[in-house]
Amino acid sequence: MVSVDWIASSKYEYMSQFLITTGVIGWSAIALALSGCSSNSSSASTTPAAHPSQNTAPASIAVVAQTAPILASSAPPGSIPAATKTIVTSSQNPVPVPYVNPLNSIVLLAQQQNSDPAKFTQTTQLKRSASPNSNPLNSIVENRDRHQLKQPDNISAHPQSPNRYKSTSSICKAFPCLVLSQAPSHPQNRFNNPIYKLTAYRDKKSSAFQLDAVTGRGFTQTRNRYQSQTEAPLPDGSYSIASRVVIGTIAEVGGTMVPIFPKAGFDRRMGRTTLGIHWDPSFNKDKKEDGTSGCIGLTSKKNYHRVRDFVLKYRPRSLEVQIE
Repeated sequence: MVSVDWIASSKYEYMSQFLITTGVIGWSAIALALSGCSSNSSSASTTPAAHPSQNTAPASIAVVAQTAPILASSAPPGSIPAATKTIVTSSQNPVPVPYVNPLNSIVLLAQQQNSDPAKFTQTTQLKRSASPNSNPLNSIVENRDRHQLKQPDNISAHPQSPNRYKSTSSICKAFPCLVLSQAPSHPQNRFNNPIYKLTAYRDKKSSAFQLDAVTGRGFTQTRNRYQSQTEAPLPDGSYSIASRVVIGTIAEVGGTMVPIFPKAGFDRRMGRTTLGIHWDPSFNKDKKEDGTSGCIGLTSKKNYHRVRDFVLKYRPRSLEVQIE
């Protein structure tokens, strides 16, 4: 009969052998896994990353544990596995060059020109002289430079130069003649009285002078120009010019004046008389007499004398008025 102590001792002996065997198998599996990880570290590093929300550690270890024996058994000694070759080859590909928008250079040129136009023009001229065909935008820059060079010429023109209003000679039907016309900028004096231009032409090609003049008053510019006693400016049309001067009957004439008369065929509404060219002694002064009652008034006595001398010397054949 087997004793209870022998059964218990046999049971513990078998259990210890089982544990020892199990431990040896476990350590062997761990060693095999570690050898697989160390020999295929490049493959494990190139394994595509899982979604960020997933835990990738167990999957990576499982992939390495599964692929390591296959790579170790199939690859010959001293060779690189095919998967590893593919990875090395792909890492040597050149980095693609980023796309550059060609319009960026145009925007940069515009910004440089706006920040310092003088420096920008000088720099572009130096680049153009060094390599005229290197920059495809040279034609655009050259056109801008030409526009900038031409612009100051128009601005620097004297606003009262006779050549600026030379086109008014086309108004004259015969020469010599006088022309009363508006100024392009429509200037006014301190009493809102418009300043017109009286131009003298000896012939069609040249003008003798151009002077400032007024007609009517600042507050009578919109009144009926054909009706007498309105003190409105004289109406547009052709006038004959007397070849002599007469003495004025009121102080506002300034001494003498050159009479003018509507030509034949003038507007039938014309009811104005006693019109002429003289000096306005109250021009721009606080006398409440600035302007004229319908005559053409020069802004200074000196300018009136120039008109008077021109009339007496050249005997102009007409006065053309175009101010409306």
